[in-house]
Amino acid sequence: MLLGGLVLAGAVAALGALGVAQAAQVRGLLLAVPFDRLVMEGLLSFLLFASAVQTDVRALLRERGIIAGLAVVTTLVTMLALGGGLYLVTGWLGQPLTLAQALLFGAIVAPTDPVAVMPLLERAGVPERLRALVAGESLFNDGVGVAAFTVLSAAVVGSGAGTQAPLDVARIGTLLAREMLGGILLGALLGVLTARLTRLARDQATAVLLSLALVTGGYALGELAGVSAPVTVAAGGVTLILLLRVGQARRKEAGRLSLQEARDTARIRSFWEVLDQVLNAVLFVLLALEALVVHLRPELLGVGVAVALLSVAARGLGVWLPLTLYQLQARRAGPDKRQSLRARRLNLQAFAPYTRRLMTWAGLRGGVALALAFSLPAGELRDRLLFLTYVVVLFSLLGQGLTVPLLARRAVAADPDTRPAA
Repeated sequence: MLLGGLVLAGAVAALGALGVAQAAQVRGLLLAVPFDRLVMEGLLSFLLFASAVQTDVRALLRERGIIAGLAVVTTLVTMLALGGGLYLVTGWLGQPLTLAQALLFGAIVAPTDPVAVMPLLERAGVPERLRALVAGESLFNDGVGVAAFTVLSAAVVGSGAGTQAPLDVARIGTLLAREMLGGILLGALLGVLTARLTRLARDQATAVLLSLALVTGGYALGELAGVSAPVTVAAGGVTLILLLRVGQARRKEAGRLSLQEARDTARIRSFWEVLDQVLNAVLFVLLALEALVVHLRPELLGVGVAVALLSVAARGLGVWLPLTLYQLQARRAGPDKRQSLRARRLNLQAFAPYTRRLMTWAGLRGGVALALAFSLPAGELRDRLLFLTYVVVLFSLLGQGLTVPLLARRAVAADPDTRPAA
């Protein structure tokens, strides 16, 4: 879908170069589209909820500690490493950015996007724990990235574009804690409420409408409460599906599970699977067409290529650090005799080299990164960062995205306890 959109964008650009008036009209129409708001306030919440609904909630909860570490530590380490690298590269290539501006770019591209990679991992039969790690981190690292972006953009743009302002580390920490913890608590509360209402629903259509209300209402309430709206929606989806499944399991054991209740949960999942595919297609076409409104900066092409490669290295460092710390902690604790053989195998799986490689390469950037870049005030800094962001996104989706299945199949072959996706 992305390739088709790029071909369409290239055709429109070629027609514009030939002086066709309709091409200019298409570009003007795209300029009128608020891409940042469309993604951040529209598509993102629905896509995150769809991913949460389709994720193995039990695996997600089992790995909640390491997922939390990945969502926070990996995002921040990636931001710092990529921002510092960009600062050095731009200075060396004669296109200097201030350190605050470089870190702002790091915050833009640090969050990963589960939209493109999760279907690839499922089709490759990647073990459920690895899929839970990738999905869980991607679901919640948007809140970390957006919070860091908010503070850094205020530091850079608030005192005038191109002016480096002092960075308040304490404020970043406070904002991250409020956005993440507040979003999780609010989302869990809304998920509990929606689960109770769903059980009272008399038909499947009402159950689906309640899930839609959770997405739209959860995002609005998250914004109103000053917490991370994306995290609120993701936490709401996880809580809703968890409670519905737990409730069904208990009533099934007691012999009180109705056919209608089982169908409601199945209908919610199937509805969001279809909507996920449709919105994915819309997002990728939009990503491609936005190439028409990105100002081409040939002088930054070398920087863009270097940063695209640097983004993978920074992501690798961000993945390696929390997994290594988690591994050292597990070693200090020693083997637990109460652990089953299955649990010990899962621990080995989390620390295996292919886990780090797969999580590094599967950390794709997409609509969230472009939406953050588009939200910057118009000016020279926005044009430069937007161009670099687009280069990283294209490299990520085309270079990494097309080769993720190959790496995933190798991970499946290397894992002694592989279980194909259900």
